[in-house]
Amino acid sequence: MSRIAKALMKAPIHVYRVTFKPLVGGQCRHWPTCSQYGLEAIELNGAWRGFWLTLSRFLRCGPGGTHGIDPVPDIRADRHPFAPWRYGRWGRHAQAAATDD
Repeated sequence: MSRIAKALMKAPIHVYRVTFKPLVGGQCRHWPTCSQYGLEAIELNGAWRGFWLTLSRFLRCGPGGTHGIDPVPDIRADRHPFAPWRYGRWGRHAQAAATDD
């Protein structure tokens, strides 16, 4: 089941990489790119946590957002059953906390 959920969450990222990404170019503010980050987050942390990490990263990537090296955190031990948005890393402080570890 986990493998199917991961594949379903990764499918839109693969479609984006094949269709839209060549049109807009490879100009990402972060390393790894947002699509690579999404694939790694889902693979490492599972579909649910990876979805929230990917969503938060995508929202941080806009104008006025963060930039630079932003590795995928390992949050498999985090438990937030009634507040799943807490899996995401939403602001600038999240990137700084990730580099302090």
